[in-house]
Amino acid sequence: MDLYKAHFIHPHTHVPLIVYYNKSDGYVTFEKDNEVLALLLKLDGELAEDERFLKNVSQVSNMCSTQYPVNTFSDVYDFLEQLGISKEELTFKQLFLH
Repeated sequence: MDLYKAHFIHPHTHVPLIVYYNKSDGYVTFEKDNEVLALLLKLDGELAEDERFLKNVSQVSNMCSTQYPVNTFSDVYDFLEQLGISKEELTFKQLFLH
């Protein structure tokens, strides 16, 4: 499996997310970035009391159940641009699975 991931902040909800790109199977999917979220809430006390932000966080499931078909990294970037995430905001790192 040829798997890549990148971290980003959703441009509309401001919830930290991880995007996974499975190059072998040709899809992307998303996951709530709970590690970054925990750090943000610890470092920014006001954010921890922001009802709108907390509502957005609660509405995001831990793992997205939808896989979106893409064939290449170019397709991944095009798809994410449609969501408002620019290529410059992303740094994909390859995951090595055993």
